[in-house]
Amino acid sequence: MPWGYAAAAAVGGLASMSAAGKQADAAGEAGRLSQAQYNQTRADLTPYREAGNVALSDLQGRMPELLQPFGREQFQESPAYQFNLEQGTKAIEKAAAKRGTYYAPATLQDIGKYSQGVASNEFQNAFGNYQTNMGNIWNRLYGLTGMGQSAANQTGAFGAAATGQQGGYMTDAGAARAAGTVGAANAFTGAVGDYQNQQMLNNILAKNQQSSVSGPNAYRGSYDYGLGE
Repeated sequence: MPWGYAAAAAVGGLASMSAAGKQADAAGEAGRLSQAQYNQTRADLTPYREAGNVALSDLQGRMPELLQPFGREQFQESPAYQFNLEQGTKAIEKAAAKRGTYYAPATLQDIGKYSQGVASNEFQNAFGNYQTNMGNIWNRLYGLTGMGQSAANQTGAFGAAATGQQGGYMTDAGAARAAGTVGAANAFTGAVGDYQNQQMLNNILAKNQQSSVSGPNAYRGSYDYGLGE
């Protein structure tokens, strides 16, 4: 094949491969940007996921406490009950000491009655405070676990989206390179076809010219010219 056709095939093939390479590189760069964005988003959400994990672990460890029914032990540990009992008892003892009856049976009876009255009055308040305290612990820890779960869900969603994008970019890059290969092959094939068509045309023209020279009237003019002389 003459160099002109070969040069045309080479130029067309190189142009097709170059364009395909640029498209593939652009798709690859888009995939890298998608991965970098996912990595950044994952890093941004990591503290929230970790906080949720810590809160979930703490919540699981506290479940026996949170599920413990309110009873005498919880009531006696109530700060309000302990404070009122202590302050009232001190007041009774102080008054008895001033009267000189600190060790008198009546003083012990007064302390006993006061203790019973405080217990009766403070039980419901202590129960309400206990429920509120346990509820606050649950709500705060559960809120943190929910935040961590939300961050984990978002990370998963971003990861799935990034995977889909990168898969699409990889497909685009492969399609671009394949198109470049096909384009280069088409350029070569086209150049070969053009060359063959030109050769066919040249052969037809050559045969027509040969037929016109070697036909029955090819030398008639010169022959007649000779007779005329």
